[in-house]
Amino acid sequence: MRKRNSHIICCIICCLGFLGISSCSTTRTVPEGDRLYTGSSVTWKDKKPKDYGSLKENMEKRIRPNPNRKFIGMPLKLWLYNMGKEPKGKGLNYLLRKKWGEPPVLLSKAKPDYTGTVLQEYLVDNGFFQAGVTSAVKNSGKKKASINYTATPNHRYTIKSVTFLTDSSSIGKAVTGTANESSLVVGAPYSLDSVKAERERIHASLKEQGFYYFTPDYLLVQVDSTNRGTVDLFVKIKDNTPLLALRPYRMHDISLFPDYSLDNDSTSTVGTPLNYHGIYIVDSAKRFKPIVFERSVFLRPDSLYRLSSHNITLQRLINLGVFKFVKGSFRPIRDTSRHTIVGRGLNGPGGRDTTVRRLSPAKEATYKRDTTLASTYRAMVNNKVSLDSGWLDAQFFLTPYKRRSLQAELRGTSKSNGFVGSEVRLSAKNRNWLHAANLLEITLNGGLEWQTGNNKAGGGNSYVLGAEAAVTIPRFLTPIKGINIRTPYVPHTRISAGYELYSRADLYNLNAYTVQLQYLWQRSAYLSHVFSPIAVTYVLPTKTTAAYDSILVNDPSQRSAIEKQFILGGNYTITYNNQAANRVHSFYLSGNIDVSGNIAGLLIKKSDSTKNILNNPFAQYERLSLEGRHYWSLGKGKQWINRLFLGYGLPYGNSTTLPFVKQFFTGGSSSIRAFRARTLGPGSFHNPQVDSSSLLANEAGDIKLEFNSELRVHVASVFNVAAFVDAGNIWLQKAVPDKTGSRFKWESFYKEIAVGAGVGLRIDASIVVVRFDVAIPLRIPYLPENERWVINKINFGEPEWRKKNLILNIAIGYPF
Repeated sequence: MRKRNSHIICCIICCLGFLGISSCSTTRTVPEGDRLYTGSSVTWKDKKPKDYGSLKENMEKRIRPNPNRKFIGMPLKLWLYNMGKEPKGKGLNYLLRKKWGEPPVLLSKAKPDYTGTVLQEYLVDNGFFQAGVTSAVKNSGKKKASINYTATPNHRYTIKSVTFLTDSSSIGKAVTGTANESSLVVGAPYSLDSVKAERERIHASLKEQGFYYFTPDYLLVQVDSTNRGTVDLFVKIKDNTPLLALRPYRMHDISLFPDYSLDNDSTSTVGTPLNYHGIYIVDSAKRFKPIVFERSVFLRPDSLYRLSSHNITLQRLINLGVFKFVKGSFRPIRDTSRHTIVGRGLNGPGGRDTTVRRLSPAKEATYKRDTTLASTYRAMVNNKVSLDSGWLDAQFFLTPYKRRSLQAELRGTSKSNGFVGSEVRLSAKNRNWLHAANLLEITLNGGLEWQTGNNKAGGGNSYVLGAEAAVTIPRFLTPIKGINIRTPYVPHTRISAGYELYSRADLYNLNAYTVQLQYLWQRSAYLSHVFSPIAVTYVLPTKTTAAYDSILVNDPSQRSAIEKQFILGGNYTITYNNQAANRVHSFYLSGNIDVSGNIAGLLIKKSDSTKNILNNPFAQYERLSLEGRHYWSLGKGKQWINRLFLGYGLPYGNSTTLPFVKQFFTGGSSSIRAFRARTLGPGSFHNPQVDSSSLLANEAGDIKLEFNSELRVHVASVFNVAAFVDAGNIWLQKAVPDKTGSRFKWESFYKEIAVGAGVGLRIDASIVVVRFDVAIPLRIPYLPENERWVINKINFGEPEWRKKNLILNIAIGYPF
């Protein structure tokens, strides 16, 4: 024991000595008369406001320069720089000084007075009009220094009133009409950001009312701060706002050039225009049928210009998937009696209207009155000029992708059941099938898999061969015509048919045939829907071996994994996902409902106690799954994620359990990581032969409950670490004689929850994430009820314990 303690003490002394030597070396290259700048701090002298944390964080972001970067509290890059000398070539010194290292940040590079002024201006912008900021250099040792900035905010001004100073013109009424939705709230602290937000809000509202040329810069918010600690705000249109921005505009001609190219600008815009439902299409090569654009162009002739319609049109045209570039061009016109569409390109004279047009006497008089009496907002108000609506021509220049493509992919795969492998996928695409922007995909794939970890619980290697043909149509293909949701996202109809052969070496072959009709659409950037009214799956087993038959003797429930299955139903999935890099709280919510055999069950009569289609019984069930995740950003490089999954299946009629492909599984690299995939549950049941023989690990259930909590921390470069806790289990709806304790019971299910915990290393190289998770069980549900918590039995020093309880998961991608 003494010898062991002495070794520990020596290690501690060596580490402390290393840290001491390293700390001295940080100033080795600091010039005489200068100091190493170690950072800054901000001190707040007054009472801290509610948003102090945000204010302080933003003040610290504005401080320059930044000190040398640190890793686990140590300036490793600075140490590496100090280890080298000024390089004379491309040797080790060059690597230390120019590649790996980082030069010392010097105090002489800091400008405390200038930074203090920047911080003071920031406080003024947030309502502290009498704020002051002072700075003081604080020396540390012989060659280090930091800077402390002391903020004296004084009184914070709040908003007393908000007044819109406008007139009775159309632009004035439009601005005043937005007052009820103002982001300037009486009683709230004054903030320059809220003023900017108000200008943007009014601008967005005006863009929806036809004011195409209006910009936020034409709005002015005046501040009167003479009211004893409060401010009066006055919103007005700038006097020098040009006439062009004061007039609402209506749409005249909308034209599309779907075969546009910069290389042949002059010829790709020439042709006979086709007037299709009020839209002019110039497509001399006849690449696209006009119906392609019917549901994508939301700007309409003689309608008021709206920014939302403009943006939806652009995004719809891009999201069709057949154009790599889309550019819109708008120009005002005076004479609405003429149409000049052909021969106008972005690089030619079409950028402006050079046609000489004669206006009608009434329009001529109106135009002269507008231009002679008013050229700015103030002149318009003084001369009481009433502006008529202007007119815009819109042109959209579309550059198509190549119609056909052939792509080969080599993938690495990692599944929750411990199988890893590789796959080759060959995909042929036609982006404009039948000239209707339909995407035709024909895919062939083949791959090999082998199981890592507990080979005895998995059953050897396998291979897969598959083929699929799918057509994606950029609209809803339904008996009801005219369905077109007003969103920037193109709704799609996808029809697919596929075949897959899954062969497990020395065990069995599975043939799977699928046919599916799907409707896919998005209501917003965060909310998406997938509705599959037709989803047919037929699974046909062939070539079972004697080895597999011997497995069935020990575990008859394995027979359901390869039994003949006919699933005739549909499903619906709704997903909400607002994850963003700069968001503190992000959420992922998903719900799926899957039914099979309900309509067929009403129409088909029983035959020999089952209802059949083509002499095959079809599955009848209802299946619901819900998943919720909360992503909480705890600061730079730190994130805490919590996930809850609920799954419930109800078999009926022809089915006593859910089809095997629809059952729930648990354990593995993306589930409860302290248990190998498909070895946990259902309930308190456990077959010990899974751990000791060649029995396949395929435990499944009709009900699933799972919770995961994971803390992720970025440490350096592409390396991240994580600590996690997983809990949950699966259960069956009905009792199975050879699986005691597998049935779900409300009074006891919580006693059968498994719990595991562990740590992980993630290598995040952006294009791929390689994950290593090591976990141990904390609660084992199949042990006797009073012995299920096994925290007191953890013993990392015992080889036998490590073999049974230390589970390594290697996977691609994050678990959730």
